[in-house]
Amino acid sequence: MEPIETPSPTVTLPPTVPPPHPTEEPTVTAKSGDAIGMTRHVTARHGHAYTRFVALMKFLLPAVAVGLLLLVAVWPRLQEGLNRLRVSFNRLDLGEAGDLRMVNAHYSGLDKLHRPYVVTADVARQTPNRSDLVALEGPKADITLTNGAWLAVTSQTGVYLSQGQLLDMFGAVKLFHDRGYELTTDSAHIDMPQGTAEGHDPVQGQGVFGDITSEGFLLADHGDNITFTGKAKLHLVPRPTGEPK
Repeated sequence: MEPIETPSPTVTLPPTVPPPHPTEEPTVTAKSGDAIGMTRHVTARHGHAYTRFVALMKFLLPAVAVGLLLLVAVWPRLQEGLNRLRVSFNRLDLGEAGDLRMVNAHYSGLDKLHRPYVVTADVARQTPNRSDLVALEGPKADITLTNGAWLAVTSQTGVYLSQGQLLDMFGAVKLFHDRGYELTTDSAHIDMPQGTAEGHDPVQGQGVFGDITSEGFLLADHGDNITFTGKAKLHLVPRPTGEPK
């Protein structure tokens, strides 16, 4: 028997597919002149900004330094002022909030003969619980007489009773009359409607007649009559020859 030949199996390979080419990105090619110009523009812009910054710092830094030096110099005074302000608030008595105070106070009226008078003061404070009683600082009383003459009294402090129109003055009391005489004492009580004044402290007076000292005084008729009370000493000044009396 002849041998039977078995055909060899045929293997078919798939066609070879070439690998895909990678996607190529578009390439932008700039001319060398344009690239150099852009680089110069960016560099110039940053250069101008840096120059402005440096110029600003030249003025700003010295100003800040001077400000710090001034603050260091004045800080002790500021601290002292703040401490005083704090102490003032701590010492503030809320009860004083109701105290009525008037600057350049002015009171006016008429006496029993309708002669005007004026009482003024640098500062006037109403006494608590007494609406008619006023404490005065730097008081002055001006009285106009019937014949046009005037009488003025000044002192350091005083008390004015508005309803009774009574004025008490204390400390360096000075009484002036336009006739040319002046009295100085420590206290005086003035009745404005009656036109009288009196004092019980030592008095020193001077005028065209001479000098006088006494233990007190009594003024009546708005100064037309003055009586020196207690022990008095008078030193008369002779009138010059031919001077009218």
